[in-house]
Amino acid sequence: MAGLRRLLLLNASAPLDPLPHVLSPLILPVAALAAGCLAAPQDRHEVRQPRLPLMKRQYSNATSTRTVLDSSALSTVYETVNLTVTVCTDSALPAYILSPFTTSPSTLSTPAALSSSSSATSSSSASTSSSSTTSSSSATASSSSSSPGMSSSLALSGSVSATTTFTLATVTSSTWVLSTAGEPTIATAAESAYTTVTMSSILPSSSDTESAAAAAAPTCTLLPGAPITNEQQVGNSIWGTLCQPYFPQWLGDSPTVPWGENRTVKNSDATVKKDIPVTNVTRPYNFTLSRGQLSPDGVLRDVILINNQFPGPAIEANWGDWIEVTVHNNISSPFEGTSLHWHGQLQRSTPWEDGVPGAGQCPIAPGHSLTYRFQAELHGSSWYHAHYSAQFTAGVAGPMIVHGPSSLPYDIDVGPVMLSDWYHIPYFSIVEDVVGSNFSLIPPTSDNVLINGRGQFGCSSSSYDSTKKDLATNLKSNLTWQCVEDAPLAAFRFQAGKVHRLRLVNHGANGVQRFTIDNHNMTVISTDLVPTEPYTTDVVTLGVGQRTDVLVQACDDPTAAVWMRTAAPGGEPCGGSDNPYTVAAVYYNEANVHLAPTTTSTAVINNDCINDPLNMTVPAYHVAPSNNSFIQDLTLSLELNSTGEFEFRINGQAWKIDYNVPLLPQYAAGNMTFEPQWQVYEFGHNQSITLNITNNMPLVHPFHLHGHNFYILNVGDNSTAGSNNFDSQLSKRQAAGPQFQNGATWDGSVVNAANPMRRDSLLIPPYGFAAIQVELENPGVWPFHCHVAWHLSGGQGLSLAYKYDEILAIPDGYIEDTCADWDWYTNNHGPVDQIDSGA
Repeated sequence: MAGLRRLLLLNASAPLDPLPHVLSPLILPVAALAAGCLAAPQDRHEVRQPRLPLMKRQYSNATSTRTVLDSSALSTVYETVNLTVTVCTDSALPAYILSPFTTSPSTLSTPAALSSSSSATSSSSASTSSSSTTSSSSATASSSSSSPGMSSSLALSGSVSATTTFTLATVTSSTWVLSTAGEPTIATAAESAYTTVTMSSILPSSSDTESAAAAAAPTCTLLPGAPITNEQQVGNSIWGTLCQPYFPQWLGDSPTVPWGENRTVKNSDATVKKDIPVTNVTRPYNFTLSRGQLSPDGVLRDVILINNQFPGPAIEANWGDWIEVTVHNNISSPFEGTSLHWHGQLQRSTPWEDGVPGAGQCPIAPGHSLTYRFQAELHGSSWYHAHYSAQFTAGVAGPMIVHGPSSLPYDIDVGPVMLSDWYHIPYFSIVEDVVGSNFSLIPPTSDNVLINGRGQFGCSSSSYDSTKKDLATNLKSNLTWQCVEDAPLAAFRFQAGKVHRLRLVNHGANGVQRFTIDNHNMTVISTDLVPTEPYTTDVVTLGVGQRTDVLVQACDDPTAAVWMRTAAPGGEPCGGSDNPYTVAAVYYNEANVHLAPTTTSTAVINNDCINDPLNMTVPAYHVAPSNNSFIQDLTLSLELNSTGEFEFRINGQAWKIDYNVPLLPQYAAGNMTFEPQWQVYEFGHNQSITLNITNNMPLVHPFHLHGHNFYILNVGDNSTAGSNNFDSQLSKRQAAGPQFQNGATWDGSVVNAANPMRRDSLLIPPYGFAAIQVELENPGVWPFHCHVAWHLSGGQGLSLAYKYDEILAIPDGYIEDTCADWDWYTNNHGPVDQIDSGA
């Protein structure tokens, strides 16, 4: 009811709408709000053509836009997305594809009378990423789920059967019968070429939830008048388009959950109980990192991409599966090292796979590859990202989904909703500012915020630059200023009357995100891979690195359309943005996608940068922390070093890793000699530690601990801090540096002592405090750091090390080979310009 009471405040303190030219005021009845539903408004405005993606209704006779792509481009799309097999038409006939998102295979067959005379054949341009190819004598075509991810299998009229990936092909005219649950549907396909990436289905609605959800998958393309193409905006990504697929509730064709029906969020817990299913399944992925140029919000900038997608492709597995990712470093002009970190996964049996240079590996050298292999020990929603300097802010990040039991049932898994702030110049230019001596450039304010990599920017607005904070050019990136208005916004699909799961991830650099959906409440079921007792809210707060899974009950009106919103308010203390609001469209299954939603926000967005109260967030699996925990005090500060440069410090020391000396093998060998800047806190054979953190800065810090979920004993802000923030400091003498007051301190009290909240990332508010307890049950060397990219670059991190003699044996050659490659690269290309912490 708390969430409902907040909704009834209407527009008391709602922010200015970011798109006033397409919205009109709309007063909603209280009954509609209480139901979490929206009565379809009659007063609508036409949308300017370039604004939103186009959805062609299934079974409609709309003519598809003929955009024949080159075969190599489409090959890349399907090799990396691995979602569907597409058959498109360029006539007035419908475009059809088979969907793999059903609980059982669907069969597409020719009528018997046509079997011998008319058949569909795959052209020589069709390709697969699997070696499994068989011939069939029956005239059938089928689609089914298989691993890895949502890959497909297709047999075309007795000609060829191939798995995983299809690219270009032509199809001869034939009449087909789609049979689902014994009910045939007649469809016609004309000879055609592939057009844009399309994802739709001709499955009829049924009582089966997943089949019904798949039936609503639309054909995806951008409106013909869009100012930029999908490829120019986000590369080959489909996130945030109406063709973003629904996700299954588990991978594979098992009729029951692969982790065992006896495991629930109430009786099984991988963190504390170490109850992890054994599936004997490996999910392989191939990632290639390379440079590119994209315009996510209409402003062209340099990026680093995974498989030419922003955000990167999804990693998907079932709870207990093994995930295997081969990373190819093709970053060039200039070269950079890299690594990938699997945020939130514990790495209990593979501490060397955590993906942090200077801890468990050397960076992956340019032109080289590394295969990571680790178990999906925790289930829920997370992300992976580069852990090399602030490289992840350039685009090296993507969603990671592990299917497992849920606190509540749901009908449709909408998939990742990736939230981020966005800067218009390359990350290294910002890092130079953060570790420099010009206090006016700290902290750097982002230019915009995005949903699934998409947003809009007013081209007449200013854009961040490292020389002048309000210079409308990104000269530092060697690009001339290129900006287009009305870049396409993200869009999502809802089904009337269904319960939808959304997987919210803040993968940004700095800002705290506040997420809402107009006229809909959200039920939180998980945070940071920890299932929670469900609770209802209208605003979800996410610091950088945090994740929240929510369920949203859709209303019964299939024509509804609403705005989804994220905001980065609060100014510099909360990592704010010059353009802190953006929206995405949510279209119900019969909504007119040519029209923009006309809803207004009723959620109350305040300027706090703190997570939901701890008495609301309770783990579903109840457990109390151990007694006799060693207390380690940590103080966060921003200070000048001896050369006049700023450092983000912990206990008076800035963190700086050594790319060439990973600590894990050194520590496992019993070497206890650490350089001061490595910031190693060695806890020997202690069983539990409590980190008592005081924030002596007017900035929020989302701290993340690798290899663990910790207990949050208490967290709070400083109500006496007032307005003593960065704005009031700029007039101070540069030589004196920042003059801040002391933060609040923990009084020893514990919230929910019998079952405190557990997670791997938490927000420490400006001038606030946090007390967390860590059970030392995963021997190794584990980074603990602020996840604001610029604070981490400035040195705000350390490593926890304990039980060196209990660390599992590192596979021979794993670290040595990667370090040998890195040593060769640095010896032949000169030393790396590591001006920041390196992490």
